[in-house]
Amino acid sequence: MSRSGFGIIGAPVLFIGVFQLLEMMLSPALPLIQRELAASPTEIAWIFTGGLISSAISTPIVGRLADTYDKRALLLTLMAVTGAGALVSALAPNALVLICGQAVQGVWLGVLPLTVGLFRDTLAPEQGATGNGLVIGVGALASALGLVLAGPLTSALGYRWLFLLTLAGALVAALWAWRTVPATPRAASGSVDWAGGLLLGGGLALLMLGLTTSASWGWAAPATVALLAAAVLTLGLWAAVELRSGDPLVDLRLLAGRSPAGVTAMGFVFGFSSFGLAVALPMMLSLPVETGYGLGADTLRIGLYMFPLGVAGTLVAPLVGPMTRLLGRRAVLVLGSGLVPAGTAMLAFWHASPWQIVAGVTVVGLGVSIGLTSALNVVAADVPADRAAGVSGVVFVAKSVGGTFGAQLGGMVLASGAVAGVPAESGFLKTYLLSALLGLLAVGAALVIPAAARHTRDGHPDPGPTAKAAAPRG
Repeated sequence: MSRSGFGIIGAPVLFIGVFQLLEMMLSPALPLIQRELAASPTEIAWIFTGGLISSAISTPIVGRLADTYDKRALLLTLMAVTGAGALVSALAPNALVLICGQAVQGVWLGVLPLTVGLFRDTLAPEQGATGNGLVIGVGALASALGLVLAGPLTSALGYRWLFLLTLAGALVAALWAWRTVPATPRAASGSVDWAGGLLLGGGLALLMLGLTTSASWGWAAPATVALLAAAVLTLGLWAAVELRSGDPLVDLRLLAGRSPAGVTAMGFVFGFSSFGLAVALPMMLSLPVETGYGLGADTLRIGLYMFPLGVAGTLVAPLVGPMTRLLGRRAVLVLGSGLVPAGTAMLAFWHASPWQIVAGVTVVGLGVSIGLTSALNVVAADVPADRAAGVSGVVFVAKSVGGTFGAQLGGMVLASGAVAGVPAESGFLKTYLLSALLGLLAVGAALVIPAAARHTRDGHPDPGPTAKAAAPRG
């Protein structure tokens, strides 16, 4: 890889890695934050919810901005905004200021779709595929490292240093990007549909708020029903507006094409079916050995058990490009999609010893990394250049929404068989198997995607008949 290619990939990958690391370290640090800031349980919950809603709202808007404006300027702007959010969080004198800082910081997720467009515009296809792989792999590694490092760092330095160290990493990434990332040309035409952005942002905010508060309020609570109903109405209105717009924020007709629809469905299913690993496994690992199925692990040991998830993902992600050339992209998509439920099913039947846990986690890590990397490569190859970042943003939002749905479902399944608040082994078995069964839907989504990219005679991606039908006629 050329020196310039290394810099173009390295700067955003470093930035994504440090903020993904912070996101994972924050959860174990919440008890310490609650004590030091005298925060209520509701305020603590909003530290996560605020950032989650901010990410969901900003990601599709950033994706469209990246399709329209100079990606270098947008990348540096996002780095500055998220760095400011980290600084506010580090210096927050109370929980309310910390929540505001986290909401500002939440826009960091928009860098993910931006990088897909940046790599496509500035790198050769092989280098772009490697870059997409590193984005997914380093994100997975940072997630695993966060669980391992959270305890020692907060014990030695205090929770504020989590934000300060993240800020230092973001500054390094910003300086690197300023020196190595080239400017990209603006789109010949197009603008940001701010009305559509307002409706989409409002609908996603209502949806994420309804999902995250349903655990405490209950699914049948009037407030939960009202939030979810308002979300459906707002998103329905947004869809109607987008279909009538000549330059929509998210081109729904393009999104209905086989490749965009397939990768979006894969993202949602990966997020939705992850509850077996994200919700059930840490809980089972923490239960006392006397239960017969718990391993009595503390936070550090849980992080070590989960660490292979990130290592496997980091190692395999850069190999997705060569694998695709060797096996074909559909085979790689199906392989990644199939490994995720296979690893989760392994945990259902083999979880009595540490090596069994590590084996299952490793298989899931391989599957997620292969699946998401190949999905991003499909977007880069099949979607028109002025929509690639926007479609990638939709994929990441779908994964986030799916993960929120899945977390609530996993909690409900575990709670249904709990005795004195402790889930029974059968509850974990059902959770893993349900997670694996739902994960198989990603294989179906992968099979929808064309086996090879289609291009027009001039070499540009063919958007497909659905998008063609929506194109204005001259």
